[in-house]
Amino acid sequence: MNVNEKINLLRNMMKNHGLSAYVIPSSDAHLSEYVATHWQGRAYMSGFTGSAGTLVITLDESGLFTDGRYFIQAENELKGSEVKLFKMAQPGVPTINEYLVSVLNEGDTVGFDGKVLSVATVKEMKKAFEAKHLKLKVDEDLLDSVWENRPAIPSTDVFVHETQYTGYSCHEKLSIVREEMKKISANGYVLTALGSIAWLFNVRGDDILFNPLVVSYGLVLENEAYLFVDNHRLSEDVKTYLTENGVTLKDYAQIDEVLNQLSGSILCPVDSMNYYLYDILTKKQEVTVIDGHDIVNELKAVKNKVEIENTHNAQVKDSVALVGAVCEIYEKLDSEAGLTEFDVREILEVHRSRQPLNYGSSFGAIVAYGANAAMMHYNPTKENCTKLDKKGFLLIDSGGQYLDGTTDITRTFVLGELTDEEKLHYTLVLKGHINLCKAVFQKGCTGGNLDILARQPIWEYGLDYRCGTGHGVSYFGGVHEGPQGFRLTQTVPLKPGMMITNEPGIYEEGRHGIRIENTLLVVERNATEYGEFYEFETISYFPIDTRAVDVTLMTESELAWLNQYHQKVLDVLSPNLEGRELEWLVEQTKPLTK
Repeated sequence: MNVNEKINLLRNMMKNHGLSAYVIPSSDAHLSEYVATHWQGRAYMSGFTGSAGTLVITLDESGLFTDGRYFIQAENELKGSEVKLFKMAQPGVPTINEYLVSVLNEGDTVGFDGKVLSVATVKEMKKAFEAKHLKLKVDEDLLDSVWENRPAIPSTDVFVHETQYTGYSCHEKLSIVREEMKKISANGYVLTALGSIAWLFNVRGDDILFNPLVVSYGLVLENEAYLFVDNHRLSEDVKTYLTENGVTLKDYAQIDEVLNQLSGSILCPVDSMNYYLYDILTKKQEVTVIDGHDIVNELKAVKNKVEIENTHNAQVKDSVALVGAVCEIYEKLDSEAGLTEFDVREILEVHRSRQPLNYGSSFGAIVAYGANAAMMHYNPTKENCTKLDKKGFLLIDSGGQYLDGTTDITRTFVLGELTDEEKLHYTLVLKGHINLCKAVFQKGCTGGNLDILARQPIWEYGLDYRCGTGHGVSYFGGVHEGPQGFRLTQTVPLKPGMMITNEPGIYEEGRHGIRIENTLLVVERNATEYGEFYEFETISYFPIDTRAVDVTLMTESELAWLNQYHQKVLDVLSPNLEGRELEWLVEQTKPLTK
């Protein structure tokens, strides 16, 4: 079936269930960013494969709502279907709720699967729909009826992430969580976010591509803790570890049953908990629901000493792999056969796989040549990729998963002759990147306070990028982690131990895309009579291509930072390299002067 046929089949189901609209988000029952194929209904129904977007289907029309990272990709993938693209946050473009209010009649019903929408999202819907008396049906998983051969929920083996990597045992982490629960008088705390569950219980798996996570639920009570994961997935060693750390094991599907037995004050993280489970608790008279934040999400964002030390090791290994990969890429670029974007992706995977404790890639590498890089999350395949030429830019955004850390790094490489515009844009991106790296800021500052530092050199030329400047990075978990980040609307204070990417860019449709990304660690700087001050330590170690830099636009301070950074890269990586790779590194880290 094509997209239009699938949508029409769903419309027939909607009519049978009395629905005037149906909402299909990108998330799963755990509101994950990356989801297993079982929950990729939005992609199946619309043909849009980006990681973020919501499909809204009415009886007369359908629309895909996505953000600036995916405008170009969505336009291409929606061609030939009835699905209209709604470019979120652009002038004149309605929100999903505004759109539904405008196109539906008073008293109409909107349906969705309550297991894949957050509590916060549904509450916003209810508020927006009040004036027009629109009704909600939250238990309608219509996809099961229209999705041919829908993949099963994943069920891979679970393993323990050992204390030598985590720094704390599961028992120790549970004690920390219970202390936080006491502060808000919570008798219980429901965990649905897979990253939080993996961190708290020190378990990992292979349920989601690029994310070493386990499809499961968690529950922490004052004297008990539960992990909901099917028994057949656990070896005797894993069962022993968990039970010795005070964890009771239940099957995945038993979460409903246990929640129905609870009483007292229960913390429900409204941003990460699905509405279906929340609804179970709100209907119980014996339960007082505490709408709050995910305690573990905030705890794991601040890395402990063991995690920080291990992440440094992972970053060095990852950079060594990247040096080897880039040397091979340039060598093969000069060969008669040449290279495609997909070839480059495969080379990256091979070199990372050779590193100790590697557990694959942390996301599908974005390898984008020329104009393709204007699509921020471009995804080359063997069948659909571009051959590299000796001109312009090659953008590579990639990362690795290691038992001792997660990495994410972007470099824009010069393949040959550049235009004046390409050099200008590259230099502006570099200036913005350096601005943020050099920041000194007071305790209490947020990513929103600092985001402008990366954008300022770009704004001065009337340019911008339609996304945040950076995101938190997990520890052998999802490459994107909250609550910290760099974006204009970010309100979470930055704390020592947080890791955040710094990745400004310029994306010109039909011409080029440029991004430079390092991971930053928040560290203490000093304390004065005016308060405590923090700064960033750059913990990504890889040369920034200086061949595209217009040095006339660089300040002496910016050049000094760049040269100091390259000296650090040389010092850190050179003991791990030899031969052509060491020669390449020495050449790439030579000081740049005016």
